[in-house]
Amino acid sequence: MTRRPRRRDERVEGNAFMDVARQAYIRHLSLDRWRDVRDLMETNGLDWPAAVADAGRFPGRVPYQALWRRRWEEHAVPAAATGDAAAVFAAIEAAVTAALDDEEAERAARGDRPLDLDPGFKAFIDESFGRLARQATDSLD
Repeated sequence: MTRRPRRRDERVEGNAFMDVARQAYIRHLSLDRWRDVRDLMETNGLDWPAAVADAGRFPGRVPYQALWRRRWEEHAVPAAATGDAAAVFAAIEAAVTAALDDEEAERAARGDRPLDLDPGFKAFIDESFGRLARQATDSLD
């Protein structure tokens, strides 16, 4: 006798998807910051500390910008002093993860819409699904 999936099982699978989507979004945001740092180094001739400091402004994260800057200064800025690219990227990812956690808590405290309803997050998910659909279609040809 095969077991029929219960509604609870479906909700757990849905939560697992959102966990994966959140991790992918963190990686996406981290890579954006990483590209900004590298671009500042290449185009403006900045060293690691100056480029990392300059990349930590987060104009797109208003009204949570101060949370993001605090986490950036806590994680990414100290790692920049090492000059080790891997350490800097790991610190950027840690800063983004912590800042996103802070932002989600602040959203809940303010009564703002949750992250999964944020236009930037939704656009990321839509683009990712579109890319997956194109890849699936291409593999069928």
